Amino acid sequence: MENTPQLSTEESPKKNTLGFDGKGSELFAIDLVNTLFTILSLGLYYPWAKARKLKYVYQKTQLAGSRFDFLGTGKEIFRGFIKAVIILVVFYGMLYATQILLPKIQDNEILLGVFIALLLLLLFAGMPFFTAYAIFGTFRYRAARSTWRGILFGFDAGKKTFIPSFLKGYYFIILVYLVFFGLYFGLFYFMTSEGMETGGMNTTTTILSLAMLPILVLLFYAMAWYQTNLYKITYGNLRLGNVKLHFTGDASTLFGIQIGGSLLSSLTLGIYYFWYKKDLYNFLIQNCLVEQDELTFPVKSAITPKQVFNLEAGNFFLLLFTLGLAYSWTYCRTARFITKNIIIPEDIDLDRIQQTENATTDATGQEMGDMLDLGGIFF
Repeated sequence: MENTPQLSTEESPKKNTLGFDGKGSELFAIDLVNTLFTILSLGLYYPWAKARKLKYVYQKTQLAGSRFDFLGTGKEIFRGFIKAVIILVVFYGMLYATQILLPKIQDNEILLGVFIALLLLLLFAGMPFFTAYAIFGTFRYRAARSTWRGILFGFDAGKKTFIPSFLKGYYFIILVYLVFFGLYFGLFYFMTSEGMETGGMNTTTTILSLAMLPILVLLFYAMAWYQTNLYKITYGNLRLGNVKLHFTGDASTLFGIQIGGSLLSSLTLGIYYFWYKKDLYNFLIQNCLVEQDELTFPVKSAITPKQVFNLEAGNFFLLLFTLGLAYSWTYCRTARFITKNIIIPEDIDLDRIQQTENATTDATGQEMGDMLDLGGIFF
């Protein structure tokens, strides 16, 4: 009777393991050359610098032993870069023009009213739309130019659904802010004008704080709802070939994490912060579901407070004692931390992933996203 050989634990690693093996020294060399060339070219080399760095980071990231790749080029990003610069120049040029025109028309009430209306339209319509398009463009371009085993990623959201969804959350936050500050200053003016300050400013502040507490809670909930919605329309629309990613987190859970984490961090003089940050990481990771063949599999996280402490304390002191020169090392440490602690379900058959996407080379939103610093380690 033949004996079936048994593999040891070390010989049979998990098949769906993520990993990052980039080195700070290698990335530092890339960052140094990129910075020098960008300065010498007066910024024109920036798109090629961005493409070179992304290619290094992707190629040093692997899933099940196969490496990712970034297919974007400096030429593609340069075209988007030029478009983004033109948009930004027009936007900030209009803001600068307000400083010149305002003194000349302040005596004309009609022109001043029209001018203020246009300025508010620019700030409350132009800037949010610009931000929404930047986030959309970043995800769409990077997904379409990212591959694993030659299979392209994709981003399912379209402009007509993504931008209105983003703006709906944005204006909800603005509305709650306006209500909060409007009521606060309105109550403050009423109390002081009616002689209710006889108990002293401390009494007035206490009464105002208690009266505004429900609105403040609503504000924090609105921010949690907005962030959750942003996760759903970004990460929740990514795919790799015919495998989709969904995000199922709800605002109430994030609200509880944020309120509890903020209060406990304050009460413990910052000690609880690392548990709080762990909960935030896990909220994003563990609310992701991977769909394959109409079956969904939850993504898990192995992040602990101790790991968060080691990461953030280490990064802080590296940057502090090197005056920021160790940024490349902190970048690699963060990438290793993220990939090491994401547990992808073993039930997903990576060998059956099929190509479904077409490539896109429009990098306009990508560059607009970079100018607003909207990009993360991988997305």
